[in-house]
Amino acid sequence: MRSSLFFLAALCLESIAALPQKASSNPISSTQHAKVDTRANTYQDHAEAALDRLQQWYNHDTGLWKSYNPSWWQSANALTTLVDMVQTGSPKAKKVADTVIPNTFQAAGAFNVREGHRLKRAAAAAAEDNKVEEKKNPYSNGYYDDMGWWAMAWIKAYDVTGNKTYLATAEALFADMTTGWGTNCSAGGMWWDKKHTHIDPIADTLFLEVAAWLANRVPADKKSHYADWAVRAWDGFRRSPMYVSGEGEHYVTAGISVKTCRLGKNPHGYTYSNGALVSGLVALSIATGNRDYLQEAHLIAHTIMKIMSKDGVLREPNIDQAHPGQAAPQFKGVFMRGLMRLHAADPRPEYRDFAQRCADSIWDKNRQGDAELGPDWNGPFHGPANASPHSSAMDGIVAAWRMTK
Repeated sequence: MRSSLFFLAALCLESIAALPQKASSNPISSTQHAKVDTRANTYQDHAEAALDRLQQWYNHDTGLWKSYNPSWWQSANALTTLVDMVQTGSPKAKKVADTVIPNTFQAAGAFNVREGHRLKRAAAAAAEDNKVEEKKNPYSNGYYDDMGWWAMAWIKAYDVTGNKTYLATAEALFADMTTGWGTNCSAGGMWWDKKHTHIDPIADTLFLEVAAWLANRVPADKKSHYADWAVRAWDGFRRSPMYVSGEGEHYVTAGISVKTCRLGKNPHGYTYSNGALVSGLVALSIATGNRDYLQEAHLIAHTIMKIMSKDGVLREPNIDQAHPGQAAPQFKGVFMRGLMRLHAADPRPEYRDFAQRCADSIWDKNRQGDAELGPDWNGPFHGPANASPHSSAMDGIVAAWRMTK
């Protein structure tokens, strides 16, 4: 009975969040939460100090945060971190977001258009010759995961502003993402890119997440469209080699070969694809009223906390922590966001404890100066710092803050 009440409460909160906010002279409407204990206060202080540092990397002209060139999908995640802080009750984040959200919406989209809709992490961009036209949406490009990150960022922006333009942008991005459905390895899965060179689970898990989140926010006459897509995405993905379920472990693996349709070199995959899937399954459970999706999210969360941690702190598997490359520094924060949303829907003390261990380790062992955060949450701090590992670590602190309140 107690778990059912938690689930119903989460359903009510999700429905309220999906409603457009009442217009006012203040563009962002957020509920101020009473602080429960000094530990919650501490996490808020740490998150707000880190926000000050994050904004030093913000480029007002491009609407992006400086990370790894061209700072595209990472900036979508930084924007999501900022909005999560607003929703958790940070007055400082609210003040920043009042300016940053509308500026990023205009400036980042314009930047993408100027770049010919070809933005991607530097290694891929160097070899890219993508001639695909993406004129309908300034946030579209040749990569389905990039569009998923921005769709989630604009859904979150809609949640705190009630601005329907942001929701419409997410819907347009999802419509573009549906063109990646169906690969040579599966009729029920996603391509990673429009050139069909790679199959990676992050495209699948983001596709499910965006669809499920939209289902909980669009008008009633559209809900079934997105809910049906989310169900199809899960049914296809759980049958693919990229998802492992059995023997007490449930998790997302790495990508599969386009030529052989077999798994790649990293059998355990990465934290972020698991985090996106947890978030998507929580939203799908709310959209459909089916708690089986919620239970699957719990199984994934417990597996990742076990197999992707060191000393009880989240750690990216098979990654050189001192030299993590240009993508991995963003990953862990995505999992913590998913865990935070799962805890909100169906609280478990082990999730709060895990988040607190991560947040404490980030601040005590992975910090340079007042509030500059690096990629290795177990420490020591490794630089050079930028907005990608920094905002990811902020996700860990914000998750602990919200779960502690």
